[in-house]
Amino acid sequence: MDKARLLIIDHMHVNDLKERLGKTQEFLVIGATENPDLGFTIAERHQPEVILLDIDLPGNEGTSWAELFSMEFPMSSLLLVTASDSKKVLRLALQVGAKGVLNLPMEDDKLVRTVQKAVQQDKRRRELFSVQRKTKPQFKTIVVFNTKGGVGKTTLSLSLGVAIRHITGKRIAAIDLDLFSGNLALMAGIPWKYSIKDVVDDINGLDRETLDSYLTEHPSGLKILPSPMRPEFAGFIHAEHVETILGLMSEAFNYVIVDTPTYLHDTAIPALEEARDILVVTTLDLAAIQNMKQCIDLLSTLAMKPKIRVVVNRLGYTGGLKTKDLEDELGMKVLTVIPSNEKAATDAVNLGIPLITSAKGSLTARRIEELATKMLASDDHPGAVPGLLSARR
Repeated sequence: MDKARLLIIDHMHVNDLKERLGKTQEFLVIGATENPDLGFTIAERHQPEVILLDIDLPGNEGTSWAELFSMEFPMSSLLLVTASDSKKVLRLALQVGAKGVLNLPMEDDKLVRTVQKAVQQDKRRRELFSVQRKTKPQFKTIVVFNTKGGVGKTTLSLSLGVAIRHITGKRIAAIDLDLFSGNLALMAGIPWKYSIKDVVDDINGLDRETLDSYLTEHPSGLKILPSPMRPEFAGFIHAEHVETILGLMSEAFNYVIVDTPTYLHDTAIPALEEARDILVVTTLDLAAIQNMKQCIDLLSTLAMKPKIRVVVNRLGYTGGLKTKDLEDELGMKVLTVIPSNEKAATDAVNLGIPLITSAKGSLTARRIEELATKMLASDDHPGAVPGLLSARR
């Protein structure tokens, strides 16, 4: 018999509930977190039968989250968890469409019976109704790649992540895999508190919640995992580590942006394999185009050519060559052309502000926004839900 999948979101009793419900043979706890934002993303991916949500969340956010979970996951049974026996919680459960209330502390047998009842309600509901969502939640890894420096990979990676976060309101992360000389954190202007080296040091005990705690949040809401603080630490990071990290990130975030190094290291291979889209960035000079052809040949050898999306950056930076010349040379269409704005790009780096923010309204910023929209359009992304996704910000 298939086990009923449970998701627990609670800031006080998460470990206790996970242990007590996890030892019951008929339940499978697919996620247990204190973070409702992370819990929402886990629910999107796994569509659990039962969601246990702490209504006593800090900041009086429990009600907003209960409304959001109830609306977004109508086929899951929502149980509100509280340490209060107030009738107010029962009224709230009726208002938001929750299937019950868990008043803690609660004996094991009563806890199990309450969850079992919610599972049965979920089963009957799924048998009686077929609710088809207009759109499916999207999970995608996007790799920004080229083995030539100076083409604007990191600038684009950062601004693309910020743009997707702004458009969707979803959980978006960026990881810097330039292990020797990455500067994604520097360009974002965030403190270098933790890096991928710290994550690797904790790899044996790593889970979605632990990984999330190592990421630093940018003011835009984009979460960033920087490269190691010192280049000699790069030797401690191996391909299998990157594979584990990206696997967990793809579970915890709707979109993961990967900034790769200007060389094909074995640690970049798991990212290329995980990617749905590989944005190969180039400028329109002969050296860059020659390098671009080598990159495409390399990716084709790895059976990754269908993932390639060609992006021309800094158009107008050099004269003579045209986008059409590049398309003819590669035998591929260019997805997006981003015009040069050298001063704005330099200022953005020096100020630690993403280009899409520092040059807001410029043609360069608008083209990056268009690229973000194209990345989402392939997923039939519906856009943000007004008034509700604000609970996730």
